[in-house]
This record gives sequence, structure tokens and C-alpha cells, in this order.
Amino acid sequence: MNSDGNGILLDVDNVGIKFETKRRSVEALRDVNLEVQQGEFISIVGPSGCGKSTLLRAVAGLTVPTSGGIQLRGSEVQAPRQDVGFVFQRPALLPWRDVRGNIMLQAEMRGLDKKQATRRCDELLELTSLTDFTKALPHELSGGMQQRVSLCRALLHDPDVLLMDEPFGALDALTREHLNVELQRLWAQTGMTVLLVTHSVPEAVYLASRVVVMGPRPGRIIEEFEVDLPHEREYEPTLEDPRFHAVAGRTRELLGSPMGGD
Repeated sequence: MNSDGNGILLDVDNVGIKFETKRRSVEALRDVNLEVQQGEFISIVGPSGCGKSTLLRAVAGLTVPTSGGIQLRGSEVQAPRQDVGFVFQRPALLPWRDVRGNIMLQAEMRGLDKKQATRRCDELLELTSLTDFTKALPHELSGGMQQRVSLCRALLHDPDVLLMDEPFGALDALTREHLNVELQRLWAQTGMTVLLVTHSVPEAVYLASRVVVMGPRPGRIIEEFEVDLPHEREYEPTLEDPRFHAVAGRTRELLGSPMGGD
């Protein structure tokens, strides 16, 4: 595995993960292979308990594979890394810190240059339309705004890859739709590399350049689809596009659900 010269940023090679307890052994992932190019947006879908989140945690260096390996920019992922950003389902903001303070926490934890981090923070606040809320405390923000703060915090150190684990799953439908549009715009503008775990097929297809479908535990990749849609996408026209319906329909078939998520 090597990302030099072949355009591969992230290489998941034959990864298996087992969790051992006193009572039993649980095989979470088996023989997972995934190559991610710089600038791709990968949506990962699959049934509950299939190991989607475990895969993200392994890419982040938070869980060590039992077999196989993961390389990011040609170096083995064996522990938490500086070049990865992670957005979880819950924003997990510090209630006593304002918006800027919560974002800048990343700089403090990583020992980043304060001036550079402040400039980056200002850029992200503008990109996510939070400039007018820098002094607001978390309880003064809507759920969607809190998650935007969480996204800014994850991007402050300009990671090579952004991992998102059901980041909009706890939000109402309209807020989720709005954040989908914002995230798609942000990806199109910045060219960042994203791996998103979601249970929503429409969300997965709307956002992604490629959709990866996982099967039941032990999780494995059963099919992948390139999403043949414009890099910059308008929400309603995209959901009405036959190419969108083709990928969404096949994904739902594989998941065995007529509704295929939200």
C-alpha cells in the first residue's frame, strides 16, 4: 500500500476487526478494502451494527485493526493522527465556551500557532455563516448551528481527511436538508476529502462522489457506485435527476428496504 504517485490518499487494505470480551468474540469487520482519492466524498451506508462507525474509528486511529492495515498518505495508521478531522453525531461543545472558544479548543489541544489558527477560524466562520455568532454560547444556538461549530472545530487544523459519523442524524428534516446543502457547497469549494457514515440514502447520494454499501456484520463492502452528478449540486434538481434515482434505487435494493432510510 502506498499513496505516492498513484493518487490514493487513503488505503484500507483487507481490514478485519474483532472485539474480544470475557463472554464472546464479536467480528465487526471482515476483509474491508477501500481506496480513496484526494478530494473524493465517500458516503458509507449499511444496516445498523454492520461496522460503519468502527471503520471510521479505524481510519481515525481510534481502533486498531485485528488484521490488514490502513495507510494515509503512505504511512500506517496505528494511533490518533494530526491529519484527520472527526465530526460525531453530537456536537459535544463545551457549554461555558462561546463559538470561537469551542472552535479554538482544537488549536489549544494540538498546539497550533495562535495567529494562524485565528485566521483559519475566521475563514471557517465565514464559510459556515457563523460570523455573527462568535460570542454565542452553545445553549443560545440551534442544533444545526451547534453542528456547524463542531464542523469548524474539526476543520481548524486543515486535516487531509474529514470523517463524519451520522453528523445530522439527530436533527429535524429541514435542518438536515439545509446542512446537506451547506456541506455539499463546502466540499465543492474546498476540495476536501470526506468519509461520511449515514443511514439516509438520499443524503448519501446527494452528497457523495461515490457511495459505498456495506453488508450485515461482519461488515464488508458489498458494492460501490460512482455518482455521476455535477460537482456543484442544487438540492431539488439533484433529487429529481434520473442519475440520482438510479444510484439511490440500487442502494435501497442492496439494503433490503423499500424506503432506504430517511
